Amino acid sequence: MNRKCYFLIPAAGSGTRMGSGQPKLMRNVEGRPVILRTLGAVADVARCNYADMDYKIVLVTTNDLLGILQAMCAEYFPDLNIVFTLGGNTRTESVSKGLNMINDADDDDLVLVHDGARCLVTSEEITACIDGLKDHQVCASAVPVKNTLKEVDILPSGEVKVISTPDRSKFYEILTPQGFKFKDIETCYMKATDDGISATDDTALATIYGLEVYLTKGLYSNLKITTPEDIAIASEIVRSRGESEPFHD
Repeated sequence: MNRKCYFLIPAAGSGTRMGSGQPKLMRNVEGRPVILRTLGAVADVARCNYADMDYKIVLVTTNDLLGILQAMCAEYFPDLNIVFTLGGNTRTESVSKGLNMINDADDDDLVLVHDGARCLVTSEEITACIDGLKDHQVCASAVPVKNTLKEVDILPSGEVKVISTPDRSKFYEILTPQGFKFKDIETCYMKATDDGISATDDTALATIYGLEVYLTKGLYSNLKITTPEDIAIASEIVRSRGESEPFHD
């Protein structure tokens, strides 16, 4: 039996910074909704059975989008093993609910958590994370910080005072996918639930609970769709890749 790899995709965020209108995951990026581009990137790796593994997808979403996403997946990815579940109030709750849907994993099977809103991830970034898990407990895609950072203090007046300028060469921006062995991520989330801890990314929990985290090569283009400006940037990247498609409603 082949080793298994689960893509756990949180797609249950409220998207409040995107403003009113369509949910951000359904916004059009050069002819395809954000979430469809995300799933397409994951599907490219799953369909080629990279590293001779069996791939499954766990899509964590909202009640409003559940039926829409089930129909999309049936149309575009009928050959893939995809299961659905509803998310929670936080990202940590949503990932935990996704893990609860994985009931056939061995301890050393892989789980790659990838944000549904990161629709420009490449196969190379995904497979780099998979490869990194051959030698490490936890791996996550990341890029070196490009801008100068400032450590600050927020004063009672609301003014922002600079305290120091850290050496940016020691800082990376964390992306997704973030990869774990199943037993490790399951343990992290069980402990986080017991301890009432919430985190904005999975490697934060790994660090809290004593796992070593290593970084794999990401791309600056692997941005998270959060604001309307991100849609414009993503569209330009897609055009530069020659991946635009005819627009449709």
